[in-house]
Amino acid sequence: MPLLIAVTCFITFTMLLWLGRISEASYCFLVAATALLGLVLHGFGRLQELDLKNLKLVLREIDQAKKDLFVREERLKSVALPLAQILAFTGASEGRFSSTESSRAKRSWYRKKVSQLASALQLTDAEAVALNQYLDKYDEIDKTIGPTGALLTSDPEYAAKKEKLQALSSEIVAMLEKEAQ
Repeated sequence: MPLLIAVTCFITFTMLLWLGRISEASYCFLVAATALLGLVLHGFGRLQELDLKNLKLVLREIDQAKKDLFVREERLKSVALPLAQILAFTGASEGRFSSTESSRAKRSWYRKKVSQLASALQLTDAEAVALNQYLDKYDEIDKTIGPTGALLTSDPEYAAKKEKLQALSSEIVAMLEKEAQ
């Protein structure tokens, strides 16, 4: 079909040249362009048709895929945040009866890993604070107990420290109950 169109154009251009409607230079250009276009269209069947309808469909599918990815990212974040909170609480509370050095080293390690997790999840400041709340509470417990790692009844501030520890423990329980709802 493309060759038939090219031959028809060639005959038409020849008639226009014979009638004097176009110059010889124009005739040469038109015949060369028609011959080239005829060969290209004959040789490359894909160039014969431009399918804009399916192109629009593909673009819609790409937009839908972008929306699906965004929804999946939000879902992953909603799953990962509670998981990170569980890890932070477990890391802060376990090993309470080990040596103070290992407890501090482990708490520091957990805090670093939780910070890396918060960065990877691109948490907001409020979410990062919520994630670290258990670590912060257990740090307060450690500060209240002091360097000995135990609450001593012989300590002159025993009653105040005991009351503070009970308050911190109640706060932790309240935080857990609030999140359990």
